[in-house]
Amino acid sequence: MKKVFKILGISLLSIMGILLILLLSFYKSDIPANQNHEKYFTNESQYIEIDSTKIHIRKMGKGFPVLLIHGSFSSLHTWEVWQQQLANEFMTISVDLPGHGLTGPNPQEQYDTDYYANLLWMLADQLHYDSIAIAGNSMGGQVAYKMALQNPDKVKKLILINSSGASLKADTADFKDQNTFSVFSLINHPIFSKLMTSITPKFLFEMSLEQVYYDKTKIKDQKIQLYYDLMLQEGNRAATLKRFKQRATSEFEKLADLKVPTLILWGKYDNWIPVSHAHRFDSILPNSTLKIYKDAGHVPMEEIPVKTAKDALEFLRD
Repeated sequence: MKKVFKILGISLLSIMGILLILLLSFYKSDIPANQNHEKYFTNESQYIEIDSTKIHIRKMGKGFPVLLIHGSFSSLHTWEVWQQQLANEFMTISVDLPGHGLTGPNPQEQYDTDYYANLLWMLADQLHYDSIAIAGNSMGGQVAYKMALQNPDKVKKLILINSSGASLKADTADFKDQNTFSVFSLINHPIFSKLMTSITPKFLFEMSLEQVYYDKTKIKDQKIQLYYDLMLQEGNRAATLKRFKQRATSEFEKLADLKVPTLILWGKYDNWIPVSHAHRFDSILPNSTLKIYKDAGHVPMEEIPVKTAKDALEFLRD
């Protein structure tokens, strides 16, 4: 019997040792903000201080201002092609929301969609925009329509792209019952979520991109590295976990009274927010147009940017 216990003890220690080695191999320290700044700050970039936070934005083009709002785990880089495509006719302003990209965490530690909407109106005021158009993807879509609900007279056009909010739940980000393993599984796990602030395997980002893209051949190493670097920027991982604990009501039912012209764009093969939600938005919004793409997933403005930008341009011109 002693021999059996000895064998079991050695086996257990071996397993624990292997797990420890795996954990250590996946350990990643924060990337200093200045390091990411040198890598991803461009000639169009600038920082604007709002509510004690230096917000990273990119302004491109000329004409009527269009605010572009990214989704969870993303950054303003998701709009790069859109900004190029719209530049001749519109002034586009893309933003890294607090807890994302080069902006990083904020001292208030506030990351819910209500806070983001209020913050972006402060940005619009600081940029001296009395009237704007707004486009938002995923969580950013919910931020966009909340901005429109707050100040409908200041929003000329609204574009919702695979937007969260139609689940009628309190949600800050994109929530959907996941039948397969995803980053949401880890964030909502009581143990693994705490480990994610220091143990962040790069393969998780490749896996997440494979879930949000329909055409997997469009996922390049450079894109994976971008998402990885910006998530590992100091404070962003901790901010992400805090964001998922901060819930703001979706206010979806209030959209029935929103008369702002709205274009709903949706990738049919969305594994995070199903296409049925596109029809919910179209049904409740009194002045909406719906377009569904059969060659895109959760981020069509990034996966098929030229095609979606063309549809956005036609809508914004009217």
